[in-house]
Amino acid sequence: MNKVYRILNKIKYELVITLIFCVVILLDTITKVLFDNKNYNFIDGFISISSAHNTGGAYSIFSSHTLALIIVTIVFIAIMLIFNIFFKKKNYFYSISYGLVLSGALGNLFDRIFLGYVRDFIKLEFIDFPIFNIADCAICVGVFLLAIFLLFFAGKKEVKT
Repeated sequence: MNKVYRILNKIKYELVITLIFCVVILLDTITKVLFDNKNYNFIDGFISISSAHNTGGAYSIFSSHTLALIIVTIVFIAIMLIFNIFFKKKNYFYSISYGLVLSGALGNLFDRIFLGYVRDFIKLEFIDFPIFNIADCAICVGVFLLAIFLLFFAGKKEVKT
């Protein structure tokens, strides 16, 4: 049992990344299937489901340049994977933020590769903002948390308890 504990302790951060990855990919895929080609008004004047097929990136930039976006995303994911292999100051905060960014990027990449566009559906009615999806949320939250981690926590020594 002690050997199992030591192995799990060595891979605990990778397990967190894997858990976050699985949850985000599952939620992203289910919601994209459920809300594709659907329009619902959840809270009038606040949030609605408004299906859109985005052939571009954020704010529909580079529309109809799907192959270029696929290549850029694959390179980005490869760089992230290499960074994760060599980065030694991991903790749970890092693992959660990294898992969010990676899963969000892969969720949208799957759509681009297999459909030629990304399925967006969440529309904020109270502001002029692009329609987005769960993968987009994961990327934004993950990048924000990863920036906080790298700016404020990556250089600190971990306190052993």
